[in-house]
This record gives sequence, C-alpha cells and structure tokens, in this order.
Amino acid sequence: MGYSGLFANGEKQSMEEPGNSEKSEKSIIKILQGILPVIIIIGTLMLLVPIVDALYGAKPSLAFFVFGALYALASFLFYEHLESKYGVPEFSYFEALISYSLVWIVIPVLTAIPLSIELRISYIDALFESISGFTGTGLTVLRGLDYMSKGVLFWRGLMQWVGELGVIVFASVFLPFFWRFGHILYSLERPTRISLSLRESAVKIFYMYFLITVAGIVVCIYSGVEPLDAIVHVMTAIATGGMSTYDANYEKVFQYAPQSIYPITTLMIIGGFNFVVLAYILDGELKKAWDSEEFRGFLYLNLVFSLLSFAIILPATSFNPGISLLYGSFNAISALTTTGFNIGNIASMPTSMKLLLILAMLLGGMSFSTAGGIKTIRFLVFLKKIKTYILGLISGGGITQDITMGEKVLDEKEVSNMILYILLHFFIVLIGAGIIKSAVSNHDFIDAFFEASSAAGAVGLSVGIASPEAPFIVKLVLMVLMYLGRLEYIPLFVVLGLLIYRRIIQVIPG
Repeated sequence: MGYSGLFANGEKQSMEEPGNSEKSEKSIIKILQGILPVIIIIGTLMLLVPIVDALYGAKPSLAFFVFGALYALASFLFYEHLESKYGVPEFSYFEALISYSLVWIVIPVLTAIPLSIELRISYIDALFESISGFTGTGLTVLRGLDYMSKGVLFWRGLMQWVGELGVIVFASVFLPFFWRFGHILYSLERPTRISLSLRESAVKIFYMYFLITVAGIVVCIYSGVEPLDAIVHVMTAIATGGMSTYDANYEKVFQYAPQSIYPITTLMIIGGFNFVVLAYILDGELKKAWDSEEFRGFLYLNLVFSLLSFAIILPATSFNPGISLLYGSFNAISALTTTGFNIGNIASMPTSMKLLLILAMLLGGMSFSTAGGIKTIRFLVFLKKIKTYILGLISGGGITQDITMGEKVLDEKEVSNMILYILLHFFIVLIGAGIIKSAVSNHDFIDAFFEASSAAGAVGLSVGIASPEAPFIVKLVLMVLMYLGRLEYIPLFVVLGLLIYRRIIQVIPG
C-alpha cells in the first residue's frame, strides 16, 4: 500500500502536523457515511422476522421489530444529516478499506442485541451466531433449533444469504446515494465485472442470485421439503453458509425428504462457482465457462474429493456403496464448496476422513464466489509454481516457464501474493488450532485444527467444539477466524499497513 493510498490527496503528512486532526475527523465522518447505508438495509430486513412469526401464528418478535426499526430510521436520519452537512463522500483507498473492514463487525455487533433478547442467551453467544451468519460460516452455539421461533430460523438463513451476496451489492442496487462507496468496496471484494459497468454487474449478480434461490426453493418444495425448511436451506446452500433449521443440520431434512439431496448438492456446487462463469452458464455460453481454467479445476477437485471420501468411508460402512457415497461424497462437496451442511456425525468419522475434509475446507471454492477458503485459483497457481520450480531445479536453471492462468501471464508479484496468502491462511489456522487445543482437553489437535479450518474457511462443519459450553477463549478465537477468513485478512493488512506507514513517517527527516 503506497502513501497515496492512505490519504485522499496522497500527501505524506505526519500524524502530529497541523490540520491532521481535522483530516482524521473528516475520515471518521466519511467512514460513518459508508457504514450507515448498510445498517439501514439490515435494519429493514430485521423487520421480516416478526412478519414470519405472525405468518406462523406465533407472537411477533418485539425485539427484532424495535431494534430493526430503530437501526433503519436512526441510520437514515443520521446519514441524511451528514450528507446535507458534508455532501456525498469521496473515499480514499484507506478509508474504503477501513469502512469495508468495520461494516462486517458493526452489523453482527448490532444484530446480536435483538437475537440475545429474543432467545434469552448471552450476548457473546448471540454475537458468535451473528458473525457466523453474516460471514457465511455456519458454525453455531445454539441448541434446540427444532423448536425455535420460525422468525429466528428464517433470520439465520437470511443473515447468510445477505452476508454472502454482500451488503455492498445490496447497497449499490437499492441505495443510489451509496454507489460511490459501493463502487470502491465492491471492486475490493469482488474485483471482476460481468457487465459493462460495475453497477450493471451488481444488478446482474443480484438477479442471478435471487432467481437461483427462488428456483431452488421451488424444486426443494417439489421434492418434499417443508416451505420454511426449503427457504432456509436453499438460502444457506446457494450462499455456501450451511445454517439449518435443525440441530441435526441438513440430515434431518434428508431423512424426511431424501430426494432433496439432488437440488441441495447442486446448489452447493453452484455456490462455489465464480459469478462470471455462472453468468456464462446462465447465458448458454458453456464454451466460455469451460475455457475457465479455475472452473475446470474446481469441478475436478469436487470429483477427486468425492472419490477419495467414498474410498475412505467404504470400509466403515461394510462396503455399502450407497451409504459410502452419501456420507462420504456429500460431506466432501460440502467442505470443498465451504457450505457446511452435513449428513452423519462428523466427530465420529475416521481421522483420515477428517483430514480430507480439512484439506477441502482449506482449499475452498472459486474466486469471485460465495465460497471461502484459499480459492481454487490460488491453489492452481501454487501447483504451477511448484512445477516451474522443479523444472528449473532439474534443468539447473536452463528451463524457465511463465505461470499462466488462462491466456493471462501472471507476473512474479501476483504469484508471490497468492502464495503469501496461502501461507498466511495456513499459519493463522494453525495458531487458532493451537489456542483451541489448549482450551479444550477432551479434543485432540486434529479436532482443533478441523474447527479452526472450518471457521477461517467460512465453512461451518463441526466436530462439536463450537457449542454453548465452549470456553470463552474458544468462541473468541473462532469469531476472529470467521471474521478474518471471510474478509481474506484485509483488516489485518490494513492495520499492518497503517503501522508501517506511521513508522516510516516517524523516520522521515523534517
């Protein structure tokens, strides 16, 4: 991050220089103007909870009604005041990064309040659930989902659907005054356009996402799934989120509607698709989709992990191919797409199966998708880098080969950044697993590594460590991993960049 990225005008000012206090105040105001529109949207969506309660003949949630209306109205009035006084904000790169990083923590912090009141649970558990929801992870510390308020069950699915689609896309589509901010953040999180303009891209993504969700709900209901179960599971499947309406997760739905496994599995895989590739497929341009090296790699990885999991589970099921395919392949696809639905008890599965699922969760889906993990494109580049290194080693440096992705030749900086991200992700997961293991003596390190990989990869599969009884430090570590992993460590880079910038400024003469 260069100096010009830290301030709108690119000036290298000292933190103590005259006028810096005024600049900081303006930056704070602009960051608020970036976050408030998102709170307006989320507050408005919270009002759906009491409506769903009423539709099911239950007492409407007063907490969600009051706080939803409060967040939406207060944020709207505050934004209007700031806009009338300061105008539409011009964001610097640094301000956009800060706003983007903060919004993903501010929203869970706010929405955890009515959730805590409604379910009568601790604020920490409600915060855990909200962070897990909006980051599209799916880990839960709730029990008794089978008997929970229908409005809350719907809200859990909606959190994931909204979070994975991205508050940026929602805001850019529905709030014109948010567009300048949305343009900056959308380009950071989802850098590829699928239309001529970024706004057209946002609208197209929303319609694709919405239409696939509606189609999935219809097919699931047709296959025998109850309407609310269909709505929630389809929302969390396409969002690769994994939250369910039952403690047993998707397995309970599968038990009473076994045919639903086909649309649910399809939706999980689609959720792992790059939005550009998905646009090609929906437009009937299948050749363009197949030309994507990442797309082909992602499909091959799904096939490989399905076969490996099938082979691992087969002996444990007395060589029953149907059961092995069900308990092996479904969970492997769920892990690789970072959805988090499960069939069977993950904790009781063989260690080899857990290790395979850990690898799948670390890899994740495609870039520019709702999936988490390191992404297929980074993994492919990593493999190509190893290949070029081996060729160079064998030839004594006589053979050099460019690393390409499709028709694009990647420069060394791009390759290095991707490999650095892979190493950082693995290192963060390892640290998280170590802390978790030190806090839970009844689980081995593999289990701790599994849970940390699930949190950082925004997956949601669990061996039982994430629970209401989990120590506070475990919940905290998992929340941090969910947050950093979903944002691909941008907040960490922002903080490090700011610290480095300040250090450099302090040693510059005069």
